[in-house]
This record gives sequence, C-alpha cells and structure tokens, in this order.
Amino acid sequence: MTDRSAAERARRRPVRRSAPPAPAWRRFLLPGVLAVATIGFLVIYFSPLLGVRTVRVEGNDGLSSDAVIQAAEVAEGTPMLRVDPERIREHLRGLPKVADATAVLDWPSTVIIQVTERTPAAYFRATDGIRVLDVAGVPFETVAGPPAGVPELRAPKAAADDPTTRAALSVLVALPVPVRGEVTAVLARSPSDVRLELTGGRTVDWGSLKDTQRKALILPPLLTRPGKVYDVTTPALPTVA
Repeated sequence: MTDRSAAERARRRPVRRSAPPAPAWRRFLLPGVLAVATIGFLVIYFSPLLGVRTVRVEGNDGLSSDAVIQAAEVAEGTPMLRVDPERIREHLRGLPKVADATAVLDWPSTVIIQVTERTPAAYFRATDGIRVLDVAGVPFETVAGPPAGVPELRAPKAAADDPTTRAALSVLVALPVPVRGEVTAVLARSPSDVRLELTGGRTVDWGSLKDTQRKALILPPLLTRPGKVYDVTTPALPTVA
C-alpha cells in the first residue's frame, strides 16, 4: 500500500523542465540601448545641433540687450545642456546697473534672460562726480548732472553699508508717493538726525527711524497746513512753524 502511494505521488509530481535558452539578440539588447543613449547624450552635450540660436533679454531699460548678452557670455551655438543659468546670473550681477537677473532655457534653442535693473532713489555729490544710488544705497552710475526728479542725498558719505545712508533712504521709501515726489533733498548727519527738503522751500524735521511708519502717515495731512517747517520727530505732537 505504501509502495503504491509513493508511486502515485511520483506520477503526480510535475516534471521540471529547463527553460529554453534566450535568443542571442537579447544578450546584446541592454548594452546596445545603453550605448545608443550614451552616444545621444554626448551628441546633445557637445554638438551644436541643439545649440543656442536665440538669446532674448527682458526687463532691461537703461541697459541695451547687446550689453546684457555680451555680459552673459552665452555664445551662439553653445549646446543647451552646457548653458549654466546660475553662471549667467553671476556674470550679469557684475554689471553695476543690474540688481538681479535670471536665465531660463526655452528648448530647443532659446535662452531667456530676465533683468532687474537698479532704479535711482537719490544722488550724491562725490569728488569724482554725481553718483546715482538705488534704494539699498548702492552707487551704480556716475552722471554729469543731477537726474531729473531724483532727490539729493546730503550725508557724510554714501554707501550701502553706511547706517546714515540706509536711514536716509529708508525714510524716502516710507514716504507716500505724492510726498516723495516733492522731496528735493534728504539731509542726514546721523541715523537719528534726518531732515527732508521739499519744494516751495519747506522742511520736514524727521529725526530718527523710530515710528517711521506713523510719521509717514501723519505727514501728508500735516503738509496741507500753511508753514515752512514741519516737525514729526515726535509723531504724537507734530508741529508746524
């Protein structure tokens, strides 16, 4: 009985058959695909077939597109994969008039450069000429005469890392646009001693940066009163003389 059961189990057990050998072409498929991909990558990376054909500059006003493209150092025909947007940004930030810049690859062959230029906030009379400053106090241009509509900064010096410069420009930025348009000069002997000269021979004693936002709010209605000297050093008790 035992021998018969063993024989039946042996007949029922599936017979394992070895798989047929894979076709020869399969052994070369993966290496072939990798080789083709590598060659394709090298062609794209080193060949001008997918190279830069157009460089488009946006956001520039004072700078010409040619000057931006030259500073970006993107040569026509450069493979797109080899264009480094961060390197372009570093090159362009080296231009005094450029506050920031970005570069975007628009495939298959265009590089778009977006430029943010510095805008004049004030000018400063230096020994070598009239320097134009942006809101951060960065001098980015030397001109022959005062720019129209830009107030003068009268301070011991003008520099982005100078506390007096920063204080004077912070007051300018805080002013409402209509009042800012009336400012002809900002006088700053120290960060706590800022004055404004306005059109019509009027003067605003500002003082320090303390309560700057509150001072900026009360100044417009205060200027509607007749007078020559407007004192907001203590915004709780502004005076007109």
